[in-house]
Amino acid sequence: MGSLHVGQSAENERKLPPTRAGPWPFFARLNRALPPLAAGLVVSGVLLSTTWVVERQLTTAVLQADLDNLAQIRTRIESQLNQASNVSHGVGALIEVNRKLDVSSLRPVAERMLERTPVIRSIAIAPDNVIRVNIPQEGNEAAVGVDLAAHPVQGASLRRAMQTGEPVLGGPYELVQGGYAVIHRVPVYFDRDGDGADEYWGVVSTPIDVMRLFEAAEVSEQLTQGTLAVRGGDGLGAEGAVFLGHPELFRQENTLKTPVIALDGRWQLAMQPSKPSQMVTWLTRFAELVALMVGLLVTWFAVRWQAQQRLLVDSERLLRDVTSNVSDAVFRTDGAGHLIYVSPAYERMVGRPAQGVIGAPWLNLFLEEERRPIREATERMRQSEHVPFGPSRRDRVVLTTRLMRSDGAEVPAEVRVEPVTAASYGQAGLVGTLTDLSDRQAFEQLEGLATAVFEGAGDSIIILDRYRRVLAVNPAFERLVGSPSKELVGERLTIPEVLDKSRRRLEACMRALHQRGRWSEELACRLPDGRERVLGWSVDVIRDARQRVTRYVAVLSDVTTRHRHMQAMHHRALHDPLTDTLNRSGLEERFEQARQHAIREGTGIALAFVDLNGFKPINDTLGHHVGDEVLREVARRLSGVGRREDIVARLGGDEFVIAFYGVRNDEDVVRLGDSLLESLREPMMLDGTSQLVYVHASIGFARFPYDADTLDGLTRRADAAMYRAKETKDDTVVFNHDLGDSTGSSYDE
Repeated sequence: MGSLHVGQSAENERKLPPTRAGPWPFFARLNRALPPLAAGLVVSGVLLSTTWVVERQLTTAVLQADLDNLAQIRTRIESQLNQASNVSHGVGALIEVNRKLDVSSLRPVAERMLERTPVIRSIAIAPDNVIRVNIPQEGNEAAVGVDLAAHPVQGASLRRAMQTGEPVLGGPYELVQGGYAVIHRVPVYFDRDGDGADEYWGVVSTPIDVMRLFEAAEVSEQLTQGTLAVRGGDGLGAEGAVFLGHPELFRQENTLKTPVIALDGRWQLAMQPSKPSQMVTWLTRFAELVALMVGLLVTWFAVRWQAQQRLLVDSERLLRDVTSNVSDAVFRTDGAGHLIYVSPAYERMVGRPAQGVIGAPWLNLFLEEERRPIREATERMRQSEHVPFGPSRRDRVVLTTRLMRSDGAEVPAEVRVEPVTAASYGQAGLVGTLTDLSDRQAFEQLEGLATAVFEGAGDSIIILDRYRRVLAVNPAFERLVGSPSKELVGERLTIPEVLDKSRRRLEACMRALHQRGRWSEELACRLPDGRERVLGWSVDVIRDARQRVTRYVAVLSDVTTRHRHMQAMHHRALHDPLTDTLNRSGLEERFEQARQHAIREGTGIALAFVDLNGFKPINDTLGHHVGDEVLREVARRLSGVGRREDIVARLGGDEFVIAFYGVRNDEDVVRLGDSLLESLREPMMLDGTSQLVYVHASIGFARFPYDADTLDGLTRRADAAMYRAKETKDDTVVFNHDLGDSTGSSYDE
């Protein structure tokens, strides 16, 4: 680098005239001493400033470490809360899919969720806001039967969930069964009465043990020491009450604070910052003293080498400022093509010190197979420079090449070279730059990969701008809607209006995107070609650094097969496989809907318990396959009595239950009993037998709400009436209110 230093030789140095002796020699000496004195002051000032900067950086580093620690605490808390949220949402989803509370199938799923989420105390399920099931039951018995809507403390958060229809975070509260917890509540909605509209069913609550939560977040020690506090009761963030730690932390000016996304609410953490160590203070004072001493030494050297050092420092400073702070490597050659300077960026680029290539031919910077095209391009540049059209004809070389790193890896690079002309219009060497293209090529590869994934994805993808105009669709989406992309791009589409015209779903989608940045749902859609499919929608909103909406990305997947499989599973779970009538579970679900409807309409329900007489001999004499045909025919005939919405169920064997809607009086019940017996009186001609089969039955009736107001109560009373009918004779109907008559009066056919 010595050849780049701009200096003056002893022969060429301009001779200064001697200073005349005069009446003011002191001021003359002071004038000569001022530049070195200024240099010493500058160096001392720089060192002192550096010392103070380092001190501030150390202080900042301590503060940054505290901020990083606070951010990690926040992340751990949010991670535990998100796991807890998945549990309550998952249990609520199971209830909505099953359209009822099936404890036997729900319990093992809930217990597995609790095993994976230790911060959750229990899962409380409250149909109509009264806790009926608490998993696990042990240790939580006291909570069963609690009416959450009437609870003086917890009722507010429940009402907020019912009003908004969204999950809420309440508490922390002192639990009825003991303990201190925040409670995540998820309201459950589904079509309870078959009218096509979702009604409020109840709520799923997951008490999250506060101490377990913060133990899992590894902050118990900080809470004990008083260096951490939490506020935000009922998810109100900075507006909520302090529920852990010292409230004083939130009033201190230097306290570090950060929000926590607490499920569907917010908390705020406050942490006391750490103090710099005493060692840092002592080292800072020592560095200040060293800076002053160095300033004095610099002043002494500057006095002796003032003229020579000034030019040398200026030259090196200029080179350092120009080349050291750029990412491109800069090199310079002499007239013979040997390197006389390479900037520090070269070492960062290839991992070898720049000093090691000084004096070598500049083509040695490149791989051997890359040198020939660079040499030829440089020769053409030099020849064009000698064309007598002035210096404006000077060209430059720009090529893409490769460098070799010290670890053997190749680095793609762009080289730019141009000649440096001396004052005598002769060649003085070359100056050039090397640009690392690794990041650019990696970005291009990533962009190509993203394009390949977008084009080859099996799911349908559509990208819209902030005004919901289509920017791009992938081939899978084109195949789905049956239209090419050129007909879709530029059109304004409202998600999910692309395939679904429901205004309610559109409003739910936009509301979810505004609140959570994502909306997902499974919708039954009719495709343009007429096919009916169930599509899983997943829509995400993309925002810029200022949180402004820039894009919407929607992904559609065909879930028709899974949806139909679940429907079939649900049908099998609620129906008798032999007769395809309802089984006991299906009867319970349908009767509860009928009961709620009867209460709203002020009507009654008649429940008939039908038992076939003499069915066993049919099985014994004609075979079980004929018996199965008889049961199927009986189920068909019973289903033909009454209206289509009435309930027919087989409880097992030859026992059937029929629930008739809208029964007003005893005359209606008598008429229904006649119809049931009449439907069974006709002999049956069945496949597999050449003889007529006759079926007789005993029927017991009970009415809602006069005889009982629950399915179990009605079934017991109708069953008792049926047994009285069986004791009388075949083809007999007995009513529950007749059982109190000592004569055993009945209605005989």
